[in-house]
Amino acid sequence: MRDNLCMEKESREGIEYNEEFIDENREDIKNLKEDIKNNIQRSPKDNKSIIEARHLRNYIYIMENIRAKYSIGQNINTLEEDFINSISDLENIGNREVGYLNLLWMISLGILLETDKENIIRLSKLVDKENIEDAVIDYLLCASDIGWNKVRGVYDKENPYSKTKEIIELAEKDKSEASKRMQKYMEKEWFKGHYDYGWKNAHKEPGYVGFWSFETAALAKILGIDDASLKENNHYPYDLAHYKDTMKFKQISISKFKYEDESKNEDVFNKRIENNYKLEKIIPIKWHSFINELIHDYQELPNSRFYEKYKKIIGLDQIWFLFDEYQKENQGRNLLGSLIVFAMTREGYILQLDYKEDLEDYYSNIKNYWNNSETKLIRFVLDNDQNYYALVPKDADVEKMYEVDIVDVK
Repeated sequence: MRDNLCMEKESREGIEYNEEFIDENREDIKNLKEDIKNNIQRSPKDNKSIIEARHLRNYIYIMENIRAKYSIGQNINTLEEDFINSISDLENIGNREVGYLNLLWMISLGILLETDKENIIRLSKLVDKENIEDAVIDYLLCASDIGWNKVRGVYDKENPYSKTKEIIELAEKDKSEASKRMQKYMEKEWFKGHYDYGWKNAHKEPGYVGFWSFETAALAKILGIDDASLKENNHYPYDLAHYKDTMKFKQISISKFKYEDESKNEDVFNKRIENNYKLEKIIPIKWHSFINELIHDYQELPNSRFYEKYKKIIGLDQIWFLFDEYQKENQGRNLLGSLIVFAMTREGYILQLDYKEDLEDYYSNIKNYWNNSETKLIRFVLDNDQNYYALVPKDADVEKMYEVDIVDVK
């Protein structure tokens, strides 16, 4: 067992069930393709759309199996066929999307399994298809030496992935310091950076298959960082990082990545939250336009359109997996403050901690977006077991953000 929080018996049963389901889907896809050739339509939904949905479902089950197999300690070579099959499924899902995290995992797995470069190229095309702009993905693809030349200094999910920049920068100067920084990242930051995805208590739910930072292991492999201190870490795939050692990587300087100087570009942002001017006291300028639009959309759009628009942008589908769940929660139309908190947490402005965690351990990770202004720490009070913190100007006197109370901490 590599993840002792997994239930081995249940995980093996889940893998077997998934494989049966995948086989059934493959047969359905084969039959539907024959129906298309013969101009037969058996369902109200068109055959092509059904095929694409089957491929997407297959990918989801395969990725779950990859994580489960690794977690319960199966031989890593059993993952390679799953990995190749999952690429084929992803290439056939039409306009559907799997999002940043899935593509980050897939690219990282490709590096760790040392798959053919052609497979990495196939994945890079999916990144383009979904219009994902992310420095970690760019770095991994550039290092894979497939001709990827995009070096954007932005992060699809600021928290925790922007912290990988420090690891890469240190590795260029002092690999020992990079190793220490990577250890801190994995022990204190990576998993907590996904609390907004509901990972914190996922191990208590049926079907838990583990969460692995494949991309951190891929970075360690590329940069040649000593990861021995993470051998027993519950989220670092140490065995995968050392599975093979023949792949050659292109060396890239992090200085080539185009990171925005926010202080110089501040004037390009909309400086007004016209739908609630008071929030400008606690929301930094760079997000004024975004928050203004979010408020407008929440107030004007039907639930279904709002959910569809923001399910990826602020991760609604990670909080409420299904639209029906969101709609039920939003019956009183009293979620706007919480949605702003979730959005700003995803952007990396707000720090989210479990109620059991000590703020002092993470205070230094809270980024100050207020230039040289004197700041104070505030907490957004939501109806869950999480605490949400941000630094705001000391003279900010906002006590409530819609349904969310705001209290001074220090």
